[in-house]
Amino acid sequence: MILETYGSGNAMTDDWFLELIRLAISKGIIVFNVTQCKAGSVEIGKYQTSQELGRIGVISGYDITTESAVAKLMYLFGTGLGKDEVEKLMQISLRGEITLN
Repeated sequence: MILETYGSGNAMTDDWFLELIRLAISKGIIVFNVTQCKAGSVEIGKYQTSQELGRIGVISGYDITTESAVAKLMYLFGTGLGKDEVEKLMQISLRGEITLN
C-alpha cells in the first residue's frame, strides 16, 4: 500500500485511521509512505503526526515520487522476493529514484 501523506510524512492521527494501518501491517501488507509535495522528503517521526506511523511499521519513502513507488513495488513483487527483502529494497535507491537515504 502506498500512503501519500502531507509534507514530511504527516497523516491524521485518529484512532480509526491508525488502527486500519496497523491491521494492514499485521496482515503482512507493506505500507510505504510517500509525500504528496513536489519537493521534500518523508521523515517519519520528525513531527508528532508521523511518529505513530513509524511505531506501527510504516516504511519511509524518503523523496521517491508516488509514480516511482508504484513502479518499484510492481517490479520488486514481480521478482518473487519476500516481504522483508521488498521492504529493505524499497528504502534504498535502485536506479536513482531515491536521492535521500
